[in-house]
Amino acid sequence: MRKNKKILLAVAVSILILLMGGKYLFAMIQKIGCSDEVIQKIEMKNGYSIKVHQTNCGATTDFGYKLTLTHHDKGEKEILSYGMLEGDSHIDGNVHNNQLDVTYAPSTIVYSKGTNYKGILIHFERKGGNVSVPQSFENQRKSFDLEIADLFANSLIVYRNEEIPAGQVHFAVSEKGNTSKKWNSNWLVIGTIEYTLPIFIHSDEENSPVYVGQKEKNSSTWKEVKIASTYQDFQKALKLIDDPSGNRSFPEDVKTNPLPEKEIKHNLKVINKGNIDLSFWNDWMIGKSLPDKYIE
Repeated sequence: MRKNKKILLAVAVSILILLMGGKYLFAMIQKIGCSDEVIQKIEMKNGYSIKVHQTNCGATTDFGYKLTLTHHDKGEKEILSYGMLEGDSHIDGNVHNNQLDVTYAPSTIVYSKGTNYKGILIHFERKGGNVSVPQSFENQRKSFDLEIADLFANSLIVYRNEEIPAGQVHFAVSEKGNTSKKWNSNWLVIGTIEYTLPIFIHSDEENSPVYVGQKEKNSSTWKEVKIASTYQDFQKALKLIDDPSGNRSFPEDVKTNPLPEKEIKHNLKVINKGNIDLSFWNDWMIGKSLPDKYIE
């Protein structure tokens, strides 16, 4: 028994060392391989200033950003690490009564943020308001979930938890942060098809079904169409869609390499759980454009 405990302890220590070493190496690689350019500076009263840094780690990665707060006799501290789902970084800042107020664009993806700097409290605000990801939804998500499903004319992106607040842009809020009156406040966008068609859940429901938005002709109001009874069912359906996509990634592939009718029927039989719109999945597998169908 003692011998087993010693072995387990040794394994645990080894894993900890590897994890710590991995983080150190990752940090070093970031410093060595990434550029860091100050693209915006905001001078505030009482000697405080904010710098917006843009980092670039190569052509295959998106720009990263960080915010540093500086005072002439207190040094510099990173207070925000973030990316952009779309568009450019936009930061506003103001110091008042020992509090720093920072406002960022609706499409900002926040990775980490600070709460104070040398006695100054820091308050962050997203233009248009922030949304929280329901804990019940977070609990359903797995490390092996698909984030992209791509077949013929349609590519569906599932947002990561930290991307979801930014993913409300163009649906719940405009790119300037104006709240849309044509969107239900209980709908939480969790992904998009071709960046134009929203995939969403009901934020006020535990284990909510998954819906696709639909706009009727000459209308700016969205309505919901249920495409999966649960998020797990949604993921299972996505994997059936994505599995045969290796040489079927372009609209024209539906003519040269269509999905066999037998496979489509089998997939629809597996997907058909609860009262859902099967035509969504059928049209995807036969190569129809889903944005064209649901945005008339």
